[in-house]
Amino acid sequence: MPELSDRDFHNFCQLVYQHAGIHLSPQKKELVRARLSKILRLRGLSEFQDYYELVRRDQSGVELVQLLDAISTNQTAFWREPGHFVFLGQEVLPAWRSRNRQGRRWRLWSAGCSSGEEAYSLAMVLLDGLSAAELTGVKILATDLNTQVLAQAQRGIYPLARLEPLPVEWRRRFFQKGVNQWEGYVRVKPEIRSLVQFRRLNFMEPFQFGENFDIIFCRNVMIYFDKNTQAELVHKFYQCLNPGGYLFIGHSESLCSITHNFNYVKPTIYRK
Repeated sequence: MPELSDRDFHNFCQLVYQHAGIHLSPQKKELVRARLSKILRLRGLSEFQDYYELVRRDQSGVELVQLLDAISTNQTAFWREPGHFVFLGQEVLPAWRSRNRQGRRWRLWSAGCSSGEEAYSLAMVLLDGLSAAELTGVKILATDLNTQVLAQAQRGIYPLARLEPLPVEWRRRFFQKGVNQWEGYVRVKPEIRSLVQFRRLNFMEPFQFGENFDIIFCRNVMIYFDKNTQAELVHKFYQCLNPGGYLFIGHSESLCSITHNFNYVKPTIYRK
């Protein structure tokens, strides 16, 4: 692999921060070198500077998207940090049902959905806790910066071993087992996939949603941003939540050092 000079690393850091808000510390230099070296080989380039100039010159934005795909980190799992899903199922859904508003549309957002496990976990909680009539007004938006993991999420196909955190009943109810060349894999059933809409979204761009949300899951995403970017993002989340809506963040995150208008509910759970 070619050497990544401090200057080249700085240039890529600035480019990534400018377009995606992701802060790359000096400790990430080797990771950046390894990930971008793969792109250099695919492009037939020998120098990082050449690739940097290619990204900057590309008016289509395709090269920038591929750069951000390479840099962004994606780690998720079904039923990850389960306390949030339990709270949603045991506290939030019963409150929704007690209101029983005719024709009420409920909107959830998995912000930074990676390969889709979080969004599908949300859908399973809803299917388990709401009636068919109530589900007609429910939609989950799942977004991520990375186009590669979004494609995987839309396929909804996972190794069978990934389902281990889920109850056995849910594995049978919500997944189809693969056969022949797909043995050892499962696919999310259509009733789950129909609740989720996947799309690419860059947090640094203006949020343009047709309606506000009742639930936002943005977990273990803000750890990649600096404090200023975190504060801006939390403010944007507040603006696109309905009154009484909830924001769930990761257990490695906190809003303590950020000025915000949310009401604290319990660790990592906030309410507008």
